[in-house]
Amino acid sequence: MCVAEQKKEEPKKQAKQEAKPKEAPAKKEEKPKDNVQALPPTTFDLYNFKTFFVNHPDKKGVAVDEMYKMLDWDGWSFWRFEYDILPDEGKKEHIANNLMNGFLSRAEHTNKYTFARHCVVGEEPKLQIIGVWLCRGPTEIPDGLTKEHAQFEYYKTRKLDPRNNKADDKLVRAYWGGMPGDVIDGKLKAVTMKWHK
Repeated sequence: MCVAEQKKEEPKKQAKQEAKPKEAPAKKEEKPKDNVQALPPTTFDLYNFKTFFVNHPDKKGVAVDEMYKMLDWDGWSFWRFEYDILPDEGKKEHIANNLMNGFLSRAEHTNKYTFARHCVVGEEPKLQIIGVWLCRGPTEIPDGLTKEHAQFEYYKTRKLDPRNNKADDKLVRAYWGGMPGDVIDGKLKAVTMKWHK
């Protein structure tokens, strides 16, 4: 093939290459928002509240009263969490403590939108693990617990209404203001009490 013919073919090849339609860039799949991310903004500053509450000397009384005034009730809710404990797990305090600590450790990623006191209660050999939690969201528990926490499926939950229900108010004050040795839940005595903050 002579040089002149070679030069004629090259522009044809380039024209064919340019004629190919350009592919549209692949759309990034949007990750669906979890139920906390989907909520409207809240006026409640959880970080400052935690600092205030944990350092307050009267957690059972004045601190809870102030919390009720500060709280954005349309954006937050209280819950009682109770672990569905197996008979062997409640026989010894150290076993129940390990279970509670493991649960709290796996819940650390939610501490920007949850606050709680989680406790081992009762007496050997029938110890239980129960907590009172404040969670972002007025009607649902955050997905960070229900969908991302491996142990959460073993918990029974009940929504509390401490503003309108005296028993629920008493429960919040007992858990958040109680000390080991106090009777905090019906006839259940607190054995170990830990903050999730």
